[in-house]
Amino acid sequence: MNDQQNTILRFAFIFLMLTLAFIAVIVKIVVVQTKTEERERWAIAEQIQDENTTEIEPVRGNIFDCNGQLMASSIPQYNLFMDPLADALCNEPGVFKHGKKKGQHFGKDTLYYNNIDTLCAVLSNVLKWKTKDEYRAYIDEARVKGADGKVFRRLPLNDGPVSYIQYVRIQSLPFVAKADNNPYKNGLIWEPLNRRTHPFGNLAFRTIGTNGRTEGGGLSGLECKYDSFLRGVPGLGEIIHVNKRKEVKVMVEPINGADIITTIDANLQDIVEKELRGPVEDYGANWGCCLLMDVHTGEIKAVANLEQYEGKYSERKNRAFYRVEPGSTFKTVSLLAALDDKRVSLNTMVSVTSQPWVYRTEKSKHVDSHKMDATITMRQALAVSSNIAMAKMVTSAYHGSAREFVDKVQTMGLRDTLDSDIPGSHKPLIEVPKDVVTISKMAYGYTVELSPVQIAAFYAAIANGGKLMRPMLVRELLQDGKVIRHIQPQVVREQMCSKEAIADVRKALHDVVWDNQFGTASFQGGNRHAQSDLVHIAGKTGTAQLHLPGGGYSSDHHRFSFVGYFPEEDPQYVCMCVIEDPKYREDLIPHTINAPRGCAVVVRKVAEKTMAYTGCYTITNKGLELHKRVK
Repeated sequence: MNDQQNTILRFAFIFLMLTLAFIAVIVKIVVVQTKTEERERWAIAEQIQDENTTEIEPVRGNIFDCNGQLMASSIPQYNLFMDPLADALCNEPGVFKHGKKKGQHFGKDTLYYNNIDTLCAVLSNVLKWKTKDEYRAYIDEARVKGADGKVFRRLPLNDGPVSYIQYVRIQSLPFVAKADNNPYKNGLIWEPLNRRTHPFGNLAFRTIGTNGRTEGGGLSGLECKYDSFLRGVPGLGEIIHVNKRKEVKVMVEPINGADIITTIDANLQDIVEKELRGPVEDYGANWGCCLLMDVHTGEIKAVANLEQYEGKYSERKNRAFYRVEPGSTFKTVSLLAALDDKRVSLNTMVSVTSQPWVYRTEKSKHVDSHKMDATITMRQALAVSSNIAMAKMVTSAYHGSAREFVDKVQTMGLRDTLDSDIPGSHKPLIEVPKDVVTISKMAYGYTVELSPVQIAAFYAAIANGGKLMRPMLVRELLQDGKVIRHIQPQVVREQMCSKEAIADVRKALHDVVWDNQFGTASFQGGNRHAQSDLVHIAGKTGTAQLHLPGGGYSSDHHRFSFVGYFPEEDPQYVCMCVIEDPKYREDLIPHTINAPRGCAVVVRKVAEKTMAYTGCYTITNKGLELHKRVK
């Protein structure tokens, strides 16, 4: 009986699939028959199906920053050839043998002889590949060799593609312009190319993305994510033969690709990249990334990724979207969870020690880099970034239950996949461990993995009062200047935890920067780190030992970070900087950098310059003048 039921179910499933496929075909036929553009396209294709047909490539859409500055564009370029044996140029010349015109040419070849010197002069002036006389000898030689039977019907006139401006200047020649209705009448052959160019060079290169050289489709970044919009729709053309050459007669015009308006601000992007490049290059880090995000909308205003390759630093991978162990920046997650569940308060006391603290087994030892033997509050524990305090707090607050702790993190949205506009972005990795002692390491950012963008989004939610926003890189898609899609900011959690818990954790994040006794990013050793007179910053330092291939964690190799929001009184932006494995330099002071000396300083400089750029303050002879920000 069960076998008979299974057989019936299989046949029912197959019948359903066939029915759905049939309906899809009918719908497609109706669309083709009713949609004018589709009907015309297929009608013409059918009309010329006995002839050679080809696709006409559309112009790929542009990518702009939020202010309309061009970040990527398919600027037309051309390969330029000449057929010196074009029918209008290669007839037998006649020469006057008597009278005033003695020695002058007549007949159809007059077009060549009357204009070749002018053409060569313009080619030399515009393309600068050869001199005027060299061009004349070059073309004349091709005419002679071509007349001898050798193939010189596609004589290159430049050593590379011709730009659109150069094309316009050459086309402005009367000799060339008169042949518009018959391009080969002057012998010039233009082959259009659509080359992707980046007016700002490598600025935000990995975020904007790259294209394939042959197919032209997007391979990475926004170029890949929005390839179907940027690509456009090819046109249809018929290949015809004219004077022993192939021409394409346009039957259906191509539909050019849509344009993208991003959230990136090219000016802020330049600030972020320059501030990141300094410490990354100076201390020979493996890589570094820095991003700037609007705390209210989740819009990413700048994101820089610098990685060492063959002795130079360039944008090679979207490190900001790749997950890593966050280290101490995750301590804020742990404290916020416990505060929201009312398992602790900022004034809860915890003892820390200069000796390792063991949780359950010797395999789970916890050590503080800021060694002290004292009893401190949880507020002070976050400021001083105590591993021992966080491990004790989480294991006690959640009764040693990693599942209970992970479930709480889930409710705050930290395990959600924050869909990104960058293909290949990593999902968060916060799993319930099988090892019961692992919860103590999770408390301060080990055995969990988050991308810098996800961490920044979490701190942005703290800054804006609790609303977790999806990070976004694109605002609008435009077709011929008209908006075809407007992308609204997306709320992941309307309120990820109580406002009271957020208010408390913001006090502790304030102390990280402004408590000169405990704060890891405060004024220490004569260095200001994240403290600024121009803009108040609150945030958290992070340090994580690197897990080396084939071995365990190394105490000599670290990933440093700092994430902070500003201005603290009315947060508008969050900035996160990560620098992996900087090297010791005896020729520099300091000889190496860490989270406060490297990453916190980068964030401070970005914050100061961002506030100046957005007009939040100006510096006058009287001092600092603050202005209310126009949102």
